[in-house]
Amino acid sequence: MSSPLTPDVQIFPAAAGDYEGVMAISEGLHKGVDYLPYKYHTWLKDPQRRMFVAKSEGRVVGFDSFLLVDGGVTAVVQGLRVAEWMRGCGVAGILQRFCFKTLHLYHPTVTRVRLTMVQNPPATMLNTYHIIHSKADISVFISAEQLEETIKILESRVSSTCDNCIPPVFLEYSEVHNLFPGRLKEEDLLPGGFLVQAWLPMSTNKANLELMQRWEVQWLCSYPCDALGEATSSFQLQGSFDVNNGIKKTKPSASNDDLIAFTTPASYKTFLGFLSLGSPMFPVPLGEGNHRLNIDVFGTDLYFAKIHVLYQLKEAVKKLPTGGSIICIVNIEKSLRAGLNDFFEGITPFKHCKLQLVLEMDLTAIMST
Repeated sequence: MSSPLTPDVQIFPAAAGDYEGVMAISEGLHKGVDYLPYKYHTWLKDPQRRMFVAKSEGRVVGFDSFLLVDGGVTAVVQGLRVAEWMRGCGVAGILQRFCFKTLHLYHPTVTRVRLTMVQNPPATMLNTYHIIHSKADISVFISAEQLEETIKILESRVSSTCDNCIPPVFLEYSEVHNLFPGRLKEEDLLPGGFLVQAWLPMSTNKANLELMQRWEVQWLCSYPCDALGEATSSFQLQGSFDVNNGIKKTKPSASNDDLIAFTTPASYKTFLGFLSLGSPMFPVPLGEGNHRLNIDVFGTDLYFAKIHVLYQLKEAVKKLPTGGSIICIVNIEKSLRAGLNDFFEGITPFKHCKLQLVLEMDLTAIMST
């Protein structure tokens, strides 16, 4: 199937044989940590995703895709790219319009489209899209040679903050499915009521949680609690925890609904909880042995942000190939930027971007014009 949208550009469904052509137009994208080289063939097998290539004279000049989320009412556009020699010729617009028409014709339940950006959109784009969320992006490079020492440094910066703490918990997916609604409230941790996982914005819809289970996303949770006394008197923990000796999943004598994340300072009247998502690492084009790790953080408490980043990093290292290095990309509330920069002081910064923007458009309104 093809669509002759201009005299010299046609749109086709992407195929395995288009891989080399798509990679040829992707060189240097995303500062060398592009996800598409690793994910392309996996995406082709995903029944909830459609992928398209633009070709001119038989040569790949553009790529775009969308993923159906939120139980089929939202499409997230991902991976848009255009060959350098064709930029400014309208190829991106052709691809996006083709995606919208495909959604309208074959997925009539989809009513909105989302995407993420690393910079403020042009004014013309805001005629159709509106910004619904933004977070700060902090990225560091940790070489294989520096990995052990870096983790020790981060551990010292956490343990010096709290000498008597209970660790957060890595959740099983049976527990994840009971988080919302539950002890964690979306309005407390998720502005707009949706998660952004590895730059993919979606709601806490059951279908999305099942997607993330398939992707093996690591959920780390610090449960809400009331004042200090109530938090520590309702149950006893079995086992002990030392942040300098690694991650241990402690077992509470009460149910997980009664588990709290930390013995918080008495100055806290309530703690609303904290959440982070760690995406499985993958190799990137930047260089041999370099791997990208995305950590998405939900909450506004700086101490919890630090401990969650540390835990997610240590958990990821368990699966890092020998001699591997990590580009760690952390997305946090903008109020935590300065504090997390201090946490990473002395660790090599990686110039990825400064901002994560989530945009949304009403597809029904666009298709009716």
